[in-house]
Amino acid sequence: MALPWTARGVLVIAGGILVHLSLGTHYTFGNISPYIVSYIRERSKPSDLNYEQAMWIYALAQSFHGIAMYVGGFIDRKIGPSWTTLLGGALVSFGVGLTYFTIMQSFYAVLITYGLMFGIGVGVAYAPPLAAAMRWFPNRKGLVSGCIVGGFGFGAFVFNPIQTAFVNPDNLSPNTTDPDDPGNLYFDQKSVLDRTPYCFIMLGVVYFSMQIIGSCMVRNPPVESEDESGEREKLIVKEGEEETKKPVDERSAGVTMGPGKMIRTRAFWTLWCTYLFNTQTQVLISTLYKAFGQTFIADDLFLALVGSFSSVCNALGRVMWGYFADRFSYKKTMLVICAVNTFFMLTLKLTDRAGEAMFLIWVCGVFLSFSGNFALFPTATARSFGQEYIGMNYGLMFTATMMSAITGSFLANALADSIGWLGLFVLCALFSAAAFVLTLTFNVKTPAGKNI
Repeated sequence: MALPWTARGVLVIAGGILVHLSLGTHYTFGNISPYIVSYIRERSKPSDLNYEQAMWIYALAQSFHGIAMYVGGFIDRKIGPSWTTLLGGALVSFGVGLTYFTIMQSFYAVLITYGLMFGIGVGVAYAPPLAAAMRWFPNRKGLVSGCIVGGFGFGAFVFNPIQTAFVNPDNLSPNTTDPDDPGNLYFDQKSVLDRTPYCFIMLGVVYFSMQIIGSCMVRNPPVESEDESGEREKLIVKEGEEETKKPVDERSAGVTMGPGKMIRTRAFWTLWCTYLFNTQTQVLISTLYKAFGQTFIADDLFLALVGSFSSVCNALGRVMWGYFADRFSYKKTMLVICAVNTFFMLTLKLTDRAGEAMFLIWVCGVFLSFSGNFALFPTATARSFGQEYIGMNYGLMFTATMMSAITGSFLANALADSIGWLGLFVLCALFSAAAFVLTLTFNVKTPAGKNI
């Protein structure tokens, strides 16, 4: 006997969450970066690598994440979400595993495996679970996308402590500086450096195991029998009764656009630029929160836990903001996100005076605020341009994060010495303020005349 429609849809969501949990280890870069940089400085090349330069690993992964997401949407239409998800996951896991070898060679080799390959794999595997789940629950796009990308945000909660326990089980603190880089601390302890390459083998095996299981659960809705169609109609009416009594999603009815038409609209570019500005914070804090914390907190385990708790906020925030977008609108919810993010970034530098507790709360607050971007923009894309091409359309939308990774890394490398931590944080706050203004101009309506 086949499972009810709702139960099958929930399994698809669960599979998507499991896959995104492994893909979301993208956010562990801020935790693992000190180990990577310290190892390369001591045992590989270049010996003068610093944390700002290492941001290019994250930037490369983020950039190709954006590029490959469009490709993933195209592949999904050809071979289906399950195989596409597994293909992307395999690239991620293989790249991570190969980093065991490349970290012993040079920083530039790590760029290929932990940056390029990781990013392409994440991009290919990211959208198919989202698109499939939204097809099962079309009137709950915000909540469904929030749940799945919540798995992406939750990845660091699971894997930050695993990485730290594996590489630094004695909770040693970084203990060496560079005369040319006095603001940063690095590890030179043999026990930490010896374990660093082996961490990537362990992570690659665990990731791929999760991806195999999750991808098997990701399926598009089947062609319905008469009974299933009736069940489906009842479900949609129940979910969307405040908006419609018909089994369609009123919010995207009649506005289906392919990528070619979409990029010629003002709405696309308003959303794209908002995404670009609002994810500058994500690039900076995801990669450098630990490097900043090390300047006044001498506890590596605590800093790893900060990353873990902030990832919980990253995950729960995606669900929360997705729910608010369903309950109120994309526009109202995004205005709140921009305002909250601006506040936390303007005041983040104060944590070096207030100590560990404020640092934990503020980093969690930053992750809570920027997490909403990754729940709201898939929803806004689907509502504005329709469901049919959501994988490809959101792939193009996501290229904004590619540009934010490049510009964020460039600005951090170019300006860190001259404007310091405070200047970098204020710059991110200004970007979020600009996103707030752009959101005020966004004016896409539902057929009923409401903001999407």
